[in-house]
Amino acid sequence: MVRSIWGGTRRHADGLRRTLGLLSGVAVLAGIGACSDNTNLITPVAGIVTTFKDSNFNFASLHTFAMPDTVAHLVPITGTPLPVTGQFDAVALNQVRADLLARGYTDVSNTPGVTPDFVVLVGATATDNFNAFVTFPWFNFWGFSPIFDFFTPGFSGAWGIIYPWAPVVGATSFARGTLIVTIVPTSSIDQANETIQAAWAGVATGLLNGSITTLTVTTAIDKMFALSPYLTAVPAP
Repeated sequence: MVRSIWGGTRRHADGLRRTLGLLSGVAVLAGIGACSDNTNLITPVAGIVTTFKDSNFNFASLHTFAMPDTVAHLVPITGTPLPVTGQFDAVALNQVRADLLARGYTDVSNTPGVTPDFVVLVGATATDNFNAFVTFPWFNFWGFSPIFDFFTPGFSGAWGIIYPWAPVVGATSFARGTLIVTIVPTSSIDQANETIQAAWAGVATGLLNGSITTLTVTTAIDKMFALSPYLTAVPAP
């Protein structure tokens, strides 16, 4: 399922650290209005906040999370990385964490020996026309974080990530400076095939060619969660 929101009903769903100053196109988020469901690929428009989810996943099974303390620069295996500012990295990470805590989830990032129910990966596209939702070696971007110590025998650069909505939305490219927040349940770890599978992603498209403020960043992230009411921790049985 794909959901987008932007100033009324619209059908637009369509390296390694430092990021964000990326939501210049999101500066007009104050005009956000209604939302619509869409499962058809449409070229993303700068400034749109969109969410994707695995409709077959039971989100009620999630209670605890861990998150690397970095906004990774997402670049293709081949190609020229383009610089993005890291001025708003802390703002983005703190807002994602705050929204998750507000939804009742517990942060176990600093609790050694505890396996989180899900891992949150925050990245920003550092190349033009970034091809999203294709398998890539995610560990090369976030693997330095100690939050992954919970897994034995450990991850490596050989591990890929699967986006179950990819066959539905098709090829999806985002401009440089797009924020992508991904939720990966640890129950999806497939050691035999060396893959993990995403259950949700929030995307805020935007180029680094305008005014960026703390408010535009936090507003965009808040909208990801506003579009995802199912991201709410329920009491464990």
